[in-house]
Amino acid sequence: MKYRLTCFAALAAASLFSFASVGCDGHDFDRDRYSDSEIVFGINQSKATDGKVTTSVGYEFLDVRDQGWSTRGFVSRDRSCWSEVLDERLGQPRVEGGVAKFEGGLLPAGGVAVVANRADDLTLEGPAWTNAGEALTFEAKGFAMPEITPARLVLPSTGLTIVAPADAAAEVGVSLENELEVAWDKGDPSAATATRENVVASIVAVPEGQPDARGVELRCFFDRSAGSGRFPKKMMDRFVSLMGDGAIKGKLRIATHRQLTILAKGGWTVYVVATADQREQPFTLQR
Repeated sequence: MKYRLTCFAALAAASLFSFASVGCDGHDFDRDRYSDSEIVFGINQSKATDGKVTTSVGYEFLDVRDQGWSTRGFVSRDRSCWSEVLDERLGQPRVEGGVAKFEGGLLPAGGVAVVANRADDLTLEGPAWTNAGEALTFEAKGFAMPEITPARLVLPSTGLTIVAPADAAAEVGVSLENELEVAWDKGDPSAATATRENVVASIVAVPEGQPDARGVELRCFFDRSAGSGRFPKKMMDRFVSLMGDGAIKGKLRIATHRQLTILAKGGWTVYVVATADQREQPFTLQR
């Protein structure tokens, strides 16, 4: 079994399933299929306005035997951005069975299980970790894929001071004339670099006339140590083209992020992702 980072990224609407790449040459391209089947397992922490912390775990098939999603991306040394129609993912087609497990940190003794064919993500009260650089153990059997033996998932920071957009409660006005910028207090640069932590920002919207759709998403991954990042204009244009006609209103989400990528037998790529939500606020895009 091999492990590697890839020039490839995705983030689901609930910010639970996210994965990113670093250090790829800068260019703009459609996703290349380097594996036959892809699945993502995620663990996410979020904090409510009252300070209550919850932990969610879940999974999603992206494609199986080249049947499933597609995405277009822009990758450079300082950012990795991707856009897709979320309904093109396979989601959770029924399989014979499977159990994956996250273990360690502040999780209950024996860990927490991700069970195949479960419709909803499992949510627990309380955090799974408190500090960047801590690690959990992940393993999985079933899900129509080879067994994944225990592997180490390093975790991101649970806190991030966001300085742009400045007002966390305000609706963000997004213009196609200017690249949308997000910025944060990068803290101790050496610590951020040592943990290879990313900040992931996404905009998600549902096209008019499709209330039941998962929507269209554009997300960008930035190095935490950079302190800021911008959505490329060409990717904003791509997002608008996927949205079609009509007003564009949705959510801007920002999270910290770490990822483990596992290449398994039979052409499988397994993404194991840890995210900690930092902000969600409304946006309106002006055409």
